[in-house]
Amino acid sequence: MTTTASPRATAAALSAAEVGALVAALEAEEAALYAYGLVGARGGSPARAPAAAALQAHTLQRDLLAARISTAGRRAPAGEPAYALPFDVSSATTARALAAHVETALAARYADLVAAAAPGRRREAAGWLTRTAEAARRWGAARTPFPGLPERAPSS
Repeated sequence: MTTTASPRATAAALSAAEVGALVAALEAEEAALYAYGLVGARGGSPARAPAAAALQAHTLQRDLLAARISTAGRRAPAGEPAYALPFDVSSATTARALAAHVETALAARYADLVAAAAPGRRREAAGWLTRTAEAARRWGAARTPFPGLPERAPSS
């Protein structure tokens, strides 16, 4: 017979650092949703299907993170109506660069979550880190030996 932890048991198991890292990841997922709308609109035909798939995946991830935060007894922050872009997104090339930038930023948030998570939840957070690092590569980001940890990358 399989048992699941009650919401109270789960809430008690999350440290303040882990909840903070979950909130930071949720905020990054919200920004990703905004960005992928632009990637789909400005990325041209080849980017539309991957951007739509990413939008769907990030929506599900956002909902999962919000539920975890809520289960921990915290209110999940709502997304902003708009986000500042790191650069002008006016072409297919810059749209792909935005997707790579967003996924790289998400990898950093998930690396923080891996560090903050209790041992039993690190594997899941590491999976999210891996998934975002792989997505960043698909969108054209440079390969790094320690995704999400730019300070560990060899200097050029």
